Amino acid sequence: GDLSKHSFTVFALGDRSYAKFCEAGKFFDKKLEACGARRVGEMGIGDACDEDGWETGYTAWLPNALSALGVCAEEETSTPPEPPFLVQDVCPDGHPGLNVAPAQLCPPGAALARIVENRRLPPSDYERDIRHFVIDNTEVDLPFNLGDAVGLYPQNLPEDVEEALAWF
Repeated sequence: GDLSKHSFTVFALGDRSYAKFCEAGKFFDKKLEACGARRVGEMGIGDACDEDGWETGYTAWLPNALSALGVCAEEETSTPPEPPFLVQDVCPDGHPGLNVAPAQLCPPGAALARIVENRRLPPSDYERDIRHFVIDNTEVDLPFNLGDAVGLYPQNLPEDVEEALAWF
């Protein structure tokens, strides 16, 4: 397709110990240019073997990429930004005082299942948090095919929410 009206820069992730280091990023960089998109910055490289992992390359690449793409610099503040939305209480069908819990987040075509085990695999002093999850499929049919993905939609426990709100 024609991407001549678009600008781009690519940040590639990889591990230099692999033969095809950052190959997907290199592929996308070449294809975007071949489709007419205008490269505005050099491709960034995030190497898992760097001391800080991919963040070393990302930290060096990001400021130039944002500037080249015309993204305004963020202002340093001591307070969080205003949310880009407004939360309002709305009574369904004009029933004042009716408390309606929001529906469970679930994309179309997906099925919800409970996680019955959530265990950290590496030692607690290991920098990365790698988890083993066990999903309970006794109440829902979960056919799983090669290439399928699992999404996690966490929910806060009501008592944890109340405890956090007590700080404000």
